[in-house]
Amino acid sequence: MRVPFIDLSRSIKLIREQVLNSWETALDNCEFVGGPAVASLEKKLEKRLDVSHFVGCSNGTDAIVVGLQALGVKPGMRVAVPNMTFWAPYEAIVQVGAIPVLVDIDPDDLQMSIDEFKEGHKNLRFDAAIFVHLFGWSSARLKELRTFCEAEEIILLEDGAQSFGVKVEGQSVYSGAALSTISFYPAKVLGGSGDGGGIMTPNPKTDETIRALCNHGRAGHYTYDYVGWNCRMGGLNGHYMNHMLDIIDDLIEQRLKAEQFYQDFLSDYPKDIRVYRAPQGVEGNGYLSMIAGIKKSGDELAAGLKSLDIGCARTYPQTLCEQPPAAKAMRTSDLRHSKEFSQRVINLPLFAGITMEECKASAEALRSLF
Repeated sequence: MRVPFIDLSRSIKLIREQVLNSWETALDNCEFVGGPAVASLEKKLEKRLDVSHFVGCSNGTDAIVVGLQALGVKPGMRVAVPNMTFWAPYEAIVQVGAIPVLVDIDPDDLQMSIDEFKEGHKNLRFDAAIFVHLFGWSSARLKELRTFCEAEEIILLEDGAQSFGVKVEGQSVYSGAALSTISFYPAKVLGGSGDGGGIMTPNPKTDETIRALCNHGRAGHYTYDYVGWNCRMGGLNGHYMNHMLDIIDDLIEQRLKAEQFYQDFLSDYPKDIRVYRAPQGVEGNGYLSMIAGIKKSGDELAAGLKSLDIGCARTYPQTLCEQPPAAKAMRTSDLRHSKEFSQRVINLPLFAGITMEECKASAEALRSLF
């Protein structure tokens, strides 16, 4: 059986007719940038994610850049960031003129190590930090991190690009954050019809600043309070995402069912692989199946799966410190946990609409490689 790593068409077909009808209306009304659909989406997401203010924007990377600027991160400030994550947080730090400081991961929950972060602050004195909620879950110690940053006056931005639907201690992962961001890239749990993102804050003044920064720093149509960016959400994407939001609970349930199947099926092979899951107290969203090879590397497992016609990925096969622009970046340690994990990681197919037959074929294929 051939199994794709991801197939977005299975969820798209569920809303296709509704989207086409909405897009026809949007085209008739020339809803191209912002508009009523984006405003409606923002209000729905405020309620769903338990946040006071939600601002839609063009993509998750712009959300981080604008978020850093809105929080007051300035050139020369030191900003801690996990060594294992997508490139966007690192480049966002650089784009606002700040200095990235790489922090290793916790080898058990795969999030930025809070212990190393605290020790690193003693030695390097962080001005700010980006904590990334990775792989469809978060750290069970999130409250501890927030409390520490507040006490030490460390500006904290939380990148929840992958975390729609994640809960910590029963609450939305975005609730309680000083500022958090999300990505609506089509492959995300809640994906758009193109790139998209959002910025959340409980502070009404910060909300005003974010809205201005996303729209060229405008105070009025031709007056400006800031040097801002052009990163507004498109109207067509707003319509699409409103319809996707209507079915998101079913999509997450399908993801979690597939993730649980992998965890149950592969739990009998602790000498060959390690299967990761959300830590106790954290509810995941089934974004990725996070598996690490023990006797074989991630590259070896990926090659074997592809030879058996099973789609797979390696998120992330290299750490930030292994990228040429970050080779000389400041760091809090030798970053060995993130480096080691990146060599071992393999992801099996996991997406809304995947069948149990496809999950079984994928898991059996992985097992055959041991």
